[in-house]
Amino acid sequence: MTVEDVLLELPKQDKKRLYKLLGKELQVTIDIDSINAELVDDNKMLCPHCKSEEIYGHGKYKNRKRYRCKACHKTFNDYIGTAISGIKEVEKFKNYLSMTLKSPTIREVAKELNINIKTAFDWRHKLLSSMSKVNGSKFTGIVECDDKQLDINEKGNRNLKRKPYKRPSDRNKKRGVSNDKVSIMVATDRMNNSTMKFAKIGRIDVDSIDLTIGEFVDTENILCSDSHPSIKSWAKGKSLEHHSFVASKQHVKNKCYHVQHVNSIDNLYERWVKKFYGVSTKYLPQYLNWFVFIRKMKKSNEPIIDLVRVMIKNSSAINDFRNIEDRYLKLNIPQFS
Repeated sequence: MTVEDVLLELPKQDKKRLYKLLGKELQVTIDIDSINAELVDDNKMLCPHCKSEEIYGHGKYKNRKRYRCKACHKTFNDYIGTAISGIKEVEKFKNYLSMTLKSPTIREVAKELNINIKTAFDWRHKLLSSMSKVNGSKFTGIVECDDKQLDINEKGNRNLKRKPYKRPSDRNKKRGVSNDKVSIMVATDRMNNSTMKFAKIGRIDVDSIDLTIGEFVDTENILCSDSHPSIKSWAKGKSLEHHSFVASKQHVKNKCYHVQHVNSIDNLYERWVKKFYGVSTKYLPQYLNWFVFIRKMKKSNEPIIDLVRVMIKNSSAINDFRNIEDRYLKLNIPQFS
């Protein structure tokens, strides 16, 4: 009897346990300090407080090197401002990094790592704040874009100005695009460089399109989209070659101009996010970062190592994490004033 035969005869629960054990045995060892040392060698270290180059060694604290700035006299370590800054259970956090690429729920993380649900929640959003700079890159060739509408979700809000919904059917939905919905700009090229950005509450306009994808598109690109008037106006203002489609009449022009890739991303996102049982609109940009990052890591030979590099490079992650509420209010207030 071969090993394959033995494995096939195992009960389902035993197969799951074996899969977990093998996963732990074959898990990539994450040496954050050595990865950080490589990045420090490649880039000149600056003071995170005043950006001065005049820094010097200032001993160690909890086995981490500390530095002092001659200009502002403040001290810091290699990880100040990053998602790992202030983490006490470092080994558990390393295991969490490995789990992130599998898109676990908060309860799954808490159970697997034996940590509090609130801790798992904070770790998630600190890490997702690190991915903001990965969500978007310069497009090449043909670019497809689309605006996607999602219902506003106030999950977890304890200061609602309305009665809470006991079930989804309690929501009085308005037809079409309204201020009850959030618009997301989704764009991708044929090389799988994609971005998904929170645009605004309600219908998109030229300004919200430019803020979300404007920096990634130039006159060398060819834009494909639906026949949304704001996208047409934006493309005209950017002097882009633009091909628009009415879905009920036409899907492809000249065998190469279409929006099938961006529609596929929309569908993949809907399936991926379903396991989280509703994402609060306040945290939606974080989940969009996560989804785009996972898609990009499919090309990587060392996705966990790349995740660590992204985390260490972003020294503004903790600040972004603390300002999630303020950013959400800034997005909302101008649109209702």
